[in-house]
Amino acid sequence: MKKILVVGMSRTVAGVGAVILNVVSNLDRTKYEPVVLLTYESESRRMLEDMNIRIEKVTPFGESRRKYRSEIEQIFAKEHYDYVWINNTSKVNIDIFKMAKKYGAVTIAHSHGESVEGPLYKRIAFRLIELFTTPVFYRNLDIAMACSKSSAQYFYSEKYRKTHRVYVMPNSIDVQKFMFRADARESVRKEFGWNGSEIGMIFVGRLTQVKNPMLLVEMMRDLPVQYKLLFVGSGELQEELEKKTREYGLDGKIRFAGSRRDVSRILSGADLFLLPSFHEGLPVSALEAQANGLPCIISDTITDECMLLPSCRKAACNQQSAWAEAVMKVSPQERILREEVPSEVKGADNAEYVAKFVKILEQYVK
Repeated sequence: MKKILVVGMSRTVAGVGAVILNVVSNLDRTKYEPVVLLTYESESRRMLEDMNIRIEKVTPFGESRRKYRSEIEQIFAKEHYDYVWINNTSKVNIDIFKMAKKYGAVTIAHSHGESVEGPLYKRIAFRLIELFTTPVFYRNLDIAMACSKSSAQYFYSEKYRKTHRVYVMPNSIDVQKFMFRADARESVRKEFGWNGSEIGMIFVGRLTQVKNPMLLVEMMRDLPVQYKLLFVGSGELQEELEKKTREYGLDGKIRFAGSRRDVSRILSGADLFLLPSFHEGLPVSALEAQANGLPCIISDTITDECMLLPSCRKAACNQQSAWAEAVMKVSPQERILREEVPSEVKGADNAEYVAKFVKILEQYVK
């Protein structure tokens, strides 16, 4: 049996966390044993434990590099790992790559974005650090992956891409799990107080700067009263978003559901999915919404690779008026006809993703 150490689990089940959960839950456990490294407590811990997936907890790299390196080395020293799958958006932490190679593991870098998230000073600091860490990163890299073509271009240098293969792995989902459910629709709309004539719009993701959720609050000022907005997720901007909602007198139009484990159910109650992010790799949430049959409006900065259906369209990420206009252009027929899962969405199912993932790994360790 081959062991895979999985690095980069996010604090939430969305985004990168969802990709990791999709893979580890679908691996053939008679052939592969995934072990997930956590540096922070994650919403996924209970889900991993329910799947009997072992967890290794270490001190965060940014909190104490010395402790992180020591604890990582202890993990490698006590048992052999065939692969180390490192999910990231920067090349700052090269210690995990060096340690993996020291102990004979195949290293996999998997890029999930097109920028480093956070304030400007953090992005500048990371760029400066990467001047020194990037050469070490490439010396210790075996397999390069990215969630989209644009993510590959961002993360891997042109020189590297010309001389090495980068596997583009468009994110996948459990299509059956996210299919539209008529019974769930009724209960969700009752839970959030949406009557039959009201149009329920949903945002799913972290309430953080890169996701641009404030644009949606501003947009709600331009929409008629029958349009309602539900934020599903948590993050550092939640308090500010709630404050602005009260300030604008939009309490009756905007609700905050927090982090939820029943996103697949909630989607069935909505009429429209919105994602105004400044940057994304390939957003899992948009795939989930399309599997549910929801019309989607996404930012014009997001890759076309996530647009599986004609009912998914774009709007400028910095123009609230463009979003209000796009929302009101969605026809009632688009919002209602959601029973059949199109073949375009079926192609994004987890089974195909994991089969491709395993096939790549088998080229390096037999």
